[in-house]
Amino acid sequence: MTLFAEHSYSRVMVFIDFRNIYESCRNFTGSDKVKMDLFRLTQILVGPRDLIGAYIFDASLKGVLPDEETKRMHDNLSDNGFRIMNRESMVKRDGDYVQKEVDVSLACEMLEHALLNHFDIAIVISGDRDFVPVMQKVQAAGKRVEVAAFENVYSSESKRVADVYYLLNDIPFLSMSSPIDGGDSYE
Repeated sequence: MTLFAEHSYSRVMVFIDFRNIYESCRNFTGSDKVKMDLFRLTQILVGPRDLIGAYIFDASLKGVLPDEETKRMHDNLSDNGFRIMNRESMVKRDGDYVQKEVDVSLACEMLEHALLNHFDIAIVISGDRDFVPVMQKVQAAGKRVEVAAFENVYSSESKRVADVYYLLNDIPFLSMSSPIDGGDSYE
């Protein structure tokens, strides 16, 4: 039970931490051959409410994925209506490439839209605890925050702070890919 009334006219914005969900999906399924239908996931989470905007936050993975593959992935998501917020800041740490600035970019965008009164509800698709401070600030501005993540990466603090939380394990937005359809792990 929540203190907030549900309204079908609520304005919703979606903020997706792409690499967090992508890696969580691979860990959840144990396979690289799974397609995430982020368009369907967004539709399911938003439901009958009004979608104002859907953002995907990512970083170019120079040295890990060919630039053309990252561009193709971003173009595909953009063609489906997502606004791509791409950071080109990768750092090599302990032999692995790590994206930088993505979480801060998502937090800034979410807070800016909240303060400009562009939405009533923010849906954060990430299990990352780093978003707890911005979630609290957005709530202090009178907005609701819903969080969706896979159970194995869901921060207990994010779950506690969120007005509503969804387990991605229970939402049908994954499908198996095959060599025939190109084997991409995203849509």
